[in-house]
Amino acid sequence: MANTLRTVYTNFASGELNPLLVTRTDANAYFSGAKTLRNWYLLDEGGIMRRPGTTFKATLPGESRVIPFIFSNDELAVFVLSNNRLDVYGSDGAAIQTNITSNCNWTTAQLFEINFAQFADTVFLTHRNNPIREIKRTSASTFTVSAYEFEEDSSVSVGGKNKTTQPFYKYGASNLTITLSSHATGTGRTLTTSADFFTTDHVNTYLKINGKQVFITARTNATEATATVLEDVGTTGPHADFEEQLISPERGFPQAVTFHDNRLYFAGVRDAPAAVIGSQVGGYFNFDVGSGLSDQAINVFVSGDRVNEIRHLVSSRNLQVLTDGGEYFVPTSTDTSAVTPANITFLRQTPYGCSRAKPIIFDGATLYTQKNGKAVREYLFSDVENAYASTSISILASHLVKAPVDMAMITGTTTRPEQFAFFTNNDGTLALFHSVRAEKIAGWTQWSTKTGDEFTSITALNENLFCVVKRQLEGGTVYTLEKFAEQDDLTLDCSSTTTVNQQGTPLINGASQTGTTVNVDGYTTAPNTGDVITIAGVTGSYEIQTVTATASGHTVVLDQALASSPADNAAITITSGRVHNSPAHLTQETVNAVDGTFSLGSFTTSASDTITFDVAHSAGVVVGFNYEPSLETMPIDREVSTGPLTGEIKRISRAVIDLSDSLNVALQAADNTAKSLVIRDVAFDVAAPVAKVTGKKEFFFLGYDREPTLKITQTAPLPLKVLGVALEVVF
Repeated sequence: MANTLRTVYTNFASGELNPLLVTRTDANAYFSGAKTLRNWYLLDEGGIMRRPGTTFKATLPGESRVIPFIFSNDELAVFVLSNNRLDVYGSDGAAIQTNITSNCNWTTAQLFEINFAQFADTVFLTHRNNPIREIKRTSASTFTVSAYEFEEDSSVSVGGKNKTTQPFYKYGASNLTITLSSHATGTGRTLTTSADFFTTDHVNTYLKINGKQVFITARTNATEATATVLEDVGTTGPHADFEEQLISPERGFPQAVTFHDNRLYFAGVRDAPAAVIGSQVGGYFNFDVGSGLSDQAINVFVSGDRVNEIRHLVSSRNLQVLTDGGEYFVPTSTDTSAVTPANITFLRQTPYGCSRAKPIIFDGATLYTQKNGKAVREYLFSDVENAYASTSISILASHLVKAPVDMAMITGTTTRPEQFAFFTNNDGTLALFHSVRAEKIAGWTQWSTKTGDEFTSITALNENLFCVVKRQLEGGTVYTLEKFAEQDDLTLDCSSTTTVNQQGTPLINGASQTGTTVNVDGYTTAPNTGDVITIAGVTGSYEIQTVTATASGHTVVLDQALASSPADNAAITITSGRVHNSPAHLTQETVNAVDGTFSLGSFTTSASDTITFDVAHSAGVVVGFNYEPSLETMPIDREVSTGPLTGEIKRISRAVIDLSDSLNVALQAADNTAKSLVIRDVAFDVAAPVAKVTGKKEFFFLGYDREPTLKITQTAPLPLKVLGVALEVVF
């Protein structure tokens, strides 16, 4: 005799689980997670919602990376970095300033290794192989890129060259010496080293000899150079006590940058990867260490059992230093005490190491990707342990983390309270982490777009989420800037809205026409039956019933008599038509179309950028690419009175799905027969919006399986929100 088991999924808060957990019924996450969970939002309440689609904003010049600029809550911008170029877009996706090339020294290969930090109207960009750059807002519509320049001390000046305030470091061998032709201030002094030292990159850089600055003006050979002596060195030498610029074309540039406690910090110089330098307090261009006073600059190194390359500096509760070999922080005596040259020290906390993807602050913790790219870790201070811990938050969904190159976070939108961290994987997918720490909720899901297209970069401006997508459009590879919708009803990617195609400039042919028959000309092609028109000077709108070609144009029969006689050559406007202008970026593409609360199906746009619908539609039909949400429950494997059901032949006989504000859903169980709920069909009157469905819907299935699961997807790109699922299982 068959037995019946009833099981309920009240939430999916644990997200998609690693396939290796398929038998882990002892794990708490098993019954609040899913085998597959793709293209959904995880809701704070435990349910799931079809992810919002994206709107097309711009075609980009090539591979690009987006970073945020938040000047104020009212003035936000997206910086788009591409090869030797910067473009700036507003929070609505409209172009503010494009094709900025001056001083844009980054290459395509470097885009995702660039670090950045913002202070007020300026964003600093760093890369270990590039001089530091500043992107500066000079007005709401104007941005400039310039080279970062260390402050100079004009009170010490010789031959038109000033003393610098930048940091110095002893790079040369300890036994290397340098001798001057004259130790006194002046130009044209000869410097001679005891072994090969000078390269062409040393020209226009500074040395400190015996603590005094000289400026190299020319190189003769590897052991000889010409310099301007800015400060009397005291003796000609030979001097073993000499340093060169810590940051230079010869030695490389900083990889990491941040602002912390009113200092600008750089770290991870190419040839000094463990160096950390901090500016004077409030002096972001002055790195002169002076005599080591509390407000003077900092120049220190992170020590360890190996040379650790500093990849990121993070300003949080403490100054955090993330390296390729472990995670550190700079302690202070109290939460309000400042870091000074005298007290700065680095405490190693964890040994995992981080990748080059820039970390984010999320729910009070620093999220970073482990150096192998296979885990996302949470670096969080514990008041109990009085130390930082680094915990893998992706352990239950490690298969969704694929060497992320970019990340961002949102703390909710105008319509939803949820906070998410987004990770751009190197396979073109987005991994999403949803967390409510207070409720101990944490789960992962994955987003993808049209088959063959890839998400490549992501950033957030408060609730505005922007992405770069590598798409195959118009027969080639195109990079697009797109914005995720804040509302739930946009259900297509790379989308735009259509306008009604006028097919020329139609005009009334002849005055004093009456009744339902009207002669028109000016059409380039015949008007369409079903088009709704208005006529200048005539009250009301009229639907075209039939069209007949004439020698002078066309005769159309309307659905009702004209309210008054139009003048000759009165303009005709199509307000609702069958032929629409498709967006230029979707020429000759297969797209889906959605009009309000129902799907129009799939169409291929013409070479002339038009779409022809079966019936007339007003302007504003949304066209774009469909993406399919999919959920598959974990296998039904419960403990019953006779023992566990593992390996038993079972059947999901009945499913009850709890919907909210939904318009389309499809379910499939072991019999592989899809059961769909068609809430709205094309045959309905498009002018009459249909109410979204909220409540429980019942489905019945056949077919047995040893590990039955329920699959939830859609047959049309429309809103879908699932609050829970109840299953009746026969075994």
